[in-house]
Amino acid sequence: MFQGKILVQGVNRAEKEPLNLFDPKSVQIQWEVNQTWSLQFTAYNDGSLAYQMLESEASIFLDNQEYIIKQVADDSSSGLDSVQVTATHVYFEVQKIRKYKDYIDPIDKDKQTDVKVLKTDSTKSDDSDNTKTDTNEKTEGNTTTKITTKTTDETQQDNQNQVTYSIQDVLDHWLKDNNLGFTYEVIGSFEKKELEELKDGTGADMLSKISDTWNNAIIYPDNRKIRVYLADKFNLNRGNRIDYLNNANEIKFSTDSTSLTNMVYCIGGKYSVETTTETTTTTTTTTTSGGWGWPFPDVGEGNFMQVQRFGNDGGYRQNGFHDGLDFGSVDHPGRDVHAIHGGKVTIKSYMGGLGNYVVISGGGYNVVYQEAFSSASNIIVNVGDTVKVGDVIGYRDTNHLHVGVTKADFNVAVGKSFTNDGTWLDPLELIKNGPSDTDTETSSETNSNSNTQEYYYFAPFMYRDEESIKKYGEHPAEPIEDGRFKDKNAMIEYVKTKLQPEPSLSIDVTTTTDIKPIAGDVVHVMVKSQNISTNFTLTGFTWYPYSYPVDNPTSITLNSNVQNILDYQNSRQRQFSKAMNNLKTATNNVINSGNSSFNEYGGNQQLQTWLNNFVGG
Repeated sequence: MFQGKILVQGVNRAEKEPLNLFDPKSVQIQWEVNQTWSLQFTAYNDGSLAYQMLESEASIFLDNQEYIIKQVADDSSSGLDSVQVTATHVYFEVQKIRKYKDYIDPIDKDKQTDVKVLKTDSTKSDDSDNTKTDTNEKTEGNTTTKITTKTTDETQQDNQNQVTYSIQDVLDHWLKDNNLGFTYEVIGSFEKKELEELKDGTGADMLSKISDTWNNAIIYPDNRKIRVYLADKFNLNRGNRIDYLNNANEIKFSTDSTSLTNMVYCIGGKYSVETTTETTTTTTTTTTSGGWGWPFPDVGEGNFMQVQRFGNDGGYRQNGFHDGLDFGSVDHPGRDVHAIHGGKVTIKSYMGGLGNYVVISGGGYNVVYQEAFSSASNIIVNVGDTVKVGDVIGYRDTNHLHVGVTKADFNVAVGKSFTNDGTWLDPLELIKNGPSDTDTETSSETNSNSNTQEYYYFAPFMYRDEESIKKYGEHPAEPIEDGRFKDKNAMIEYVKTKLQPEPSLSIDVTTTTDIKPIAGDVVHVMVKSQNISTNFTLTGFTWYPYSYPVDNPTSITLNSNVQNILDYQNSRQRQFSKAMNNLKTATNNVINSGNSSFNEYGGNQQLQTWLNNFVGG
């Protein structure tokens, strides 16, 4: 019989007091793997300090484990005051540990503000790990086609918040440096798993994340030390046996095919390909300047004084140099100023010494017309206009027109107006003997279009457990779509763990001894009448430590793995075969009993034929 004491420690108190007056039949401990661990009992008011400390959040110590009171129900009946206490194992207090998302001020990281923004990584560029860009270009005639193919791995894109963690990493995230006294240990070797990046949540979320992600993990703490076991390290065979009608008065096997699944449609990862096609058409336009002409065609060359000519001016100007040709209003009369060379108007402006002027560029020459226009409105062409030889570009209303020609940039050439270094050319020589130049203008037009298509790494497929389907028919599960998988075989191995190809089997045992159940104990179960003899793992129990021998017997729950289910099915098949053999024997005895009444009627003759076939079968 269990001899341990119940100790009570009040909220914010250091002493532990024994609880002496309680109903021994009411004391029960319930445990279920990765889910439940609680203590219940009824205590009576004996005026003790221990009884007075039975309040919410007080601690109860029993069998070397601590429990925290969560519910206290006062009851006064038949002259007695009592309380019904429900407490949970202290490791559930881990839910008080909470992690919060990391928030920052978008402007000043060190400044607290009511406007908070979730801190995220900087946006990946197109050259990120999940994007590959290829460019091909070809030219035919005057058309260039550029094809850009951008392949995006949506397997990574869909899971860009996924991080690979170990169980140790998960425990570290929540429990490292906690102020509630929790420690932790991992027993066994676990694979790392991809999880959404750990940020916020409670310690209870931590436990759920571990048990949901690692299905071979068992959480079994020792007070405030969280221990996570590999199933093979936790489930141990200690040689214990459950023998029906020896140390157990009831063993109930329950099969349930509600959750039976043996086929599933599988959809793996995919990637997208964006194809951008740019078509550039280049057009080259060649125009002829039309040679050279006179600004006042009606006069033509006319007569020039030395001071009007290009070059040596007789000493009238700086360095005695004249950089152009002057057409006076007396020696070259006329109001309309005609272009002496074709091209495009590039400058129309005003400058001291030049007055209002216009520059026409074509055939590699820049021709300036100046000092003839008292007002800008007298220049009738504008920047960007194209003119031919002889076109009217403005109206002279001064005493002369100065024409200058240079192949240099006009703004550079202006700075060398009185320098005879070849920057400025003789307009008279060019008008009389200049070449007929051509202008070439190139323009291009680009048209772009893009197309995006998605591709799967492998075609979606149906996985079938043919052995289960042969026995039970088709039981489809919900389709599994998981973008992490690029390999079909890897996904098959994954979905196998998600199916339940056999009906579930649960085993509930009621013992007849004061056995103290051991979590994870591998127990050998024997039921001779049903030909059952196999091992099961203890996954849950209700234990009444003070109720020996028969008041409240221990009840335990055993697991059902694939081997257990097959063992149970085999035993059922043996029972079925035995029943069929018994039936055949009985039928054969009837046939051979000497009763010949089968022949009296045709129907009985048919029955005899059927029975003979049955027995023979």
